[in-house]
Amino acid sequence: MALACIAIILGLAHLLTAKSLDCEPLVPEILDNATMTKLLGKWFYIAGASQHPRTLQEMELIKNAYYFLYPSSHQDKFLVTQVMRLKDKCVVDNSSYISVIQDNSTMILHGPNESSVGQLIKSSSEDTMTLYHIDGTHRGLSISARAQNFSTEQLEEFKTQVACLGLKEEETFYTSAKDLCPMEEERDDKKQLVEVVEPSLG
Repeated sequence: MALACIAIILGLAHLLTAKSLDCEPLVPEILDNATMTKLLGKWFYIAGASQHPRTLQEMELIKNAYYFLYPSSHQDKFLVTQVMRLKDKCVVDNSSYISVIQDNSTMILHGPNESSVGQLIKSSSEDTMTLYHIDGTHRGLSISARAQNFSTEQLEEFKTQVACLGLKEEETFYTSAKDLCPMEEERDDKKQLVEVVEPSLG
């Protein structure tokens, strides 16, 4: 469950075309070095929608979450730490990392017990990170932001994308800004991540 946040955000991804004339297609973001640099730092998990039964159960448990992406000694890898409130319990995970395949804008989470893949989607704002995922025939979409104060425009864009994917309102979960787990220090997290994750990357 410690990997629930990133596992929800990431999934087996493919480009999805528009379902109707009113829907814009989801376009992959180019994952070059400049984009990867922009992704570094702290992100708040805002919302997720999925048709996958297990993912829905996990999303229902997450009250709120935030995570950090750090550079590693490998050009196409991020070190990750995430802090989640699962109902009344705070969980910190710093044992996973993300590898990037630039050719198809794919981000692969490598965790101790699972791995998952997500495709970064172009967004109208550099302050949001939208990922499209599909597990078998189950579609999903998630969004993270640099701040918890999500704008109305950003929210409407996400809702439109969810609707265009054919996802239902009851399949969509939003996090709350209340009772956020204590903030981890970025510098301390980075040191701990290097100690825990780097030896397993070689």
